[in-house]
Amino acid sequence: VIQDKFCGIINISVEALHDVMTEDPETATFKDCMLMSHFEEPKLTDDEEPPTEQDKRRKLLALEDPVHSVSLQQFVYEKLKAQQMLMGDQGFQALMETVDTEIVRQLQEFIHSM
Repeated sequence: VIQDKFCGIINISVEALHDVMTEDPETATFKDCMLMSHFEEPKLTDDEEPPTEQDKRRKLLALEDPVHSVSLQQFVYEKLKAQQMLMGDQGFQALMETVDTEIVRQLQEFIHSM
């Protein structure tokens, strides 16, 4: 099933990477903007109110969500590597040739900037 839908899976993955990745101009690498690290108290200015207990609970709950705790870039890379190991280099290469060359270039750009 994956092989039949591989091209579409890669297209959607690259679209999602474009949505969640931001480029760091200093290092010329991409960063997943959906990732949240450990719970940190934000720095408040004088006119801002401190977070309520509900805000803190919401933040802790968000930290448990895979969207905020798993790097999409790393996830896609790991799944592609698993598929390559399953199919072998030649089979995987033949599968990648079914994907538009521009999409493959964009995917490589995201993967190689890790």
